[in-house]
Amino acid sequence: MKKFAIVIGHNPRGKGAYSKYLDLSEYEYWRNVCDEINKIDDSIDIYSRKPEQNYIQEMKPVVAEINKHNYELALELHFNAASPQANGCECLVYFKNEQATKYAELFMKKLKVEYGSNIRKEWNKLKEKKIDKNSKEVIIEKTVETEGIILITDSKTRGGYGICNTNCTYVLVEPFFGTNEEANKFKDVKKMANFIVDFINSIKK
Repeated sequence: MKKFAIVIGHNPRGKGAYSKYLDLSEYEYWRNVCDEINKIDDSIDIYSRKPEQNYIQEMKPVVAEINKHNYELALELHFNAASPQANGCECLVYFKNEQATKYAELFMKKLKVEYGSNIRKEWNKLKEKKIDKNSKEVIIEKTVETEGIILITDSKTRGGYGICNTNCTYVLVEPFFGTNEEANKFKDVKKMANFIVDFINSIKK
């Protein structure tokens, strides 16, 4: 049977972005959603970060525990913050993990159907090391346009530690902007909990 994990973004000390539309921080919102997820399906493992000196120190024990299990997928939950004009959904995945991209695309398509979400255009600047015909290492830079997918190449990138260091497929999701009125559509934490459980159930089969 496929196993799934959820990582709550941020923690009680560093709560992340604040949404005046939800009157909640990222941490508080997703903690409430995960409380509801546990009521619906307690087979989904929920992880949270304990406050430490920095993000990587907080993520290390979470990643170590996740790596003890054979998860099909781990979802890290956040919401975005930017100017009031910014809206839509996006997901962060490891640039070489095609399965992560597939799950992220399915997640965003479901958001578009059920919440009417806009899937954002992303322009990813990637650097790859190649060996040329003279056996020299060269760096090739390229720009990749994607639908809602932010490609992560290393663990030092914002949000990249879990993505790059877990053994399982790992997707960091940003379903909406808390600084935009679209956050009003996501106020119902029970609805969002059911959305996530339904998404997970769709890939259990």
